[in-house]
Amino acid sequence: MRNTPSLFLSILLLGLATVAEAARDLTFYLVSDTHVGMNYRKTVPPFGPDQFNAHVAKTLEVLAQVPGTAWQEGPVAEAMKGKGPVPRPAGMIVAGDLTEVGNAAEWKDFDRLFPWQATTPAKYPLFAIAGNHDGGRDGPVRKGLRERNREMLAAGLVQTLSEDGFHSAWNWQGVHFINVNLYAGDGAKEGAKETSMWNPESGLTFLKARLAKIAPTEPVVIAQHLDFSARSTWWDQPKRKAFYEAIKGHNVIALLHGHTHDITRLKFPEDKDYADWGGEGPRFDCFSAGAFKPDAKEGKPFPGPRYPCECYVFRIVDDTFVAAHYTAEPGGWNTSKHAPQLTFVKKIGK
Repeated sequence: MRNTPSLFLSILLLGLATVAEAARDLTFYLVSDTHVGMNYRKTVPPFGPDQFNAHVAKTLEVLAQVPGTAWQEGPVAEAMKGKGPVPRPAGMIVAGDLTEVGNAAEWKDFDRLFPWQATTPAKYPLFAIAGNHDGGRDGPVRKGLRERNREMLAAGLVQTLSEDGFHSAWNWQGVHFINVNLYAGDGAKEGAKETSMWNPESGLTFLKARLAKIAPTEPVVIAQHLDFSARSTWWDQPKRKAFYEAIKGHNVIALLHGHTHDITRLKFPEDKDYADWGGEGPRFDCFSAGAFKPDAKEGKPFPGPRYPCECYVFRIVDDTFVAAHYTAEPGGWNTSKHAPQLTFVKKIGK
């Protein structure tokens, strides 16, 4: 009986250790619109693809330094108080327009700069999405992504692929990620060829199949290239409504996208769509990280790496979801007038 307190303490500590191991602590990044191979012919002096790709490489070197950084001041830092600095991410998602024109040379450069195997330069896995700049169904970028996806499936980094290998899904600590590439739609845009970049290659069908295997309360993140705005000319309102009908019964904690080159946090559906669709049901948080591609005006010097990075940093600890925006500002975090709207904290359910 003299050992009873020690035995009780051992059991208690074991139980606490089990709880700690079971707690969710997940960090991941979102970047977009890398436009590898971009050629600024009309700047002074011209800024060619090799120089631009060096700019991309420098951006990635900056992002490799984010782990270990103190959290952005404000609500995110408060929510992460006592939980340490930014951890090493489980991976980085690149939300489309990987290349400028989608040719074989640009795909080769993208594959070298953004290897999925977590080799260089950032040392974490990379999940790539096809955008409208990346060519059509039979082009080198989509073919390359299918090959990468199959390699990632074999390595255990993704768990599910569409039949042709284009779309993918994976699970990080109980959070379901679904990549539908261009957008979650079925069928090419009216008047466009099936082989064109206007074909989302049954992204909505893949999404529905995945969601059918996920309980309504389980957290889901959906990633695509096109934005979810009612102003989008790329996918029409009936297709956006079909997407909404597919997701509105699920715990979608984030919609990730690129395309706009703007750093935004918006709601889907936006007011117009929401009203048109009856004004009932949930609305979802959308995040766009911006772009690697600086604007350059004709006859002006190339602006240089004004944004050595535009990156959304997400972390989920237990049921707390935070989003912070990392930029070229002093100290790394976005300090613009828009920063308060971009940073975000919410509960997502366990």
